[in-house]
Amino acid sequence: MRMGAAALGAVGSLSGCSAVQDLIPGGGGGLGSYTNWVYASDTYDNDDATLSTTVSGYSKFFSSSGKLSESAVRSAKQTRYPNTGIEVEDVAFDMGVPDGRVISGSFDTESVKAELTASPVDLPTDTPENPEGIGGGGSGSVEYESDSTYNDNYEIFVQSEPDTSPVAYAVGNGTVIRAEEVTNQSEDGGTSVTEATEVVEGIIDTGTNGSDRLVDSNDGFSTLTSTLNDGVRISLDVLSSEVGSDDGPSEYISNGLFEGLVAYGQADSINGNTTQMQFVFVFDSEGDVSEGDIQEWVEANDSGQDDFETNNPLAELSNISVNTDSNTATVTGELDTIEYYI
Repeated sequence: MRMGAAALGAVGSLSGCSAVQDLIPGGGGGLGSYTNWVYASDTYDNDDATLSTTVSGYSKFFSSSGKLSESAVRSAKQTRYPNTGIEVEDVAFDMGVPDGRVISGSFDTESVKAELTASPVDLPTDTPENPEGIGGGGSGSVEYESDSTYNDNYEIFVQSEPDTSPVAYAVGNGTVIRAEEVTNQSEDGGTSVTEATEVVEGIIDTGTNGSDRLVDSNDGFSTLTSTLNDGVRISLDVLSSEVGSDDGPSEYISNGLFEGLVAYGQADSINGNTTQMQFVFVFDSEGDVSEGDIQEWVEANDSGQDDFETNNPLAELSNISVNTDSNTATVTGELDTIEYYI
């Protein structure tokens, strides 16, 4: 069972604490600061207008390890940050953005730079670490080199080869940003490429200077993020067109697709032996909210078992409640923390 994975029926398939505040450029309290880093999905990718992302606070999650199952802790420790040497236990904030990833925490910045610029290490073939000799014995690591500095606080690293690096890293004080180049195809069949260095600079501008933040331009995203609780994990989706519109998905209540829906998300909060899960649905207008439809979704998803076959996100929850307010509907429930997986 994976209860922290933003499963809102089939909708979930469309796709981290006051101490963190000083670590994350742009400020904010706890995971709520993630809004500082989010820009519109089509800023660089012209064909990507739907936002789907998650924010995880691993250090806060691990601080509750005495309440969690050993398998949940072991599973979370499988999270990897290739080429950086970062250990997940040191990550306070991990968020996917449309064309990259933002990581912040208590890791040593100079050590990250040393890892990025270290020569790749080859592994012998047919070893316990590489039992089938996959990749001809190569470890898969990539060597980076310092390219420039940006915004005074960030050093940018690009791959030593090829000449135009498809990936760039920006390393600041306790924050690492990874960005990928973006390719767009024009109507005449040609292509244009936004280099990874330009993308990573744009992410820095959004996170530290407030440039082009989605929270300032998208009412659905702003309402969603202001309604969602803080916690150890937040997931959210913003649709390019509302459900039931000419360009939007069709209504499918049991899967959480309600007429007029424009955004939805989930927040998981560990409170000692109990973990609260909050599901928020944002509609285009107050008139689109139907408590009867929300109750129908609850009834369709609060029985059976939450697994990859039935995907009933409320099945393991107790004390389920429904609340509507203006153009939002919120469903909350509780789970024993021993059953929670981030």
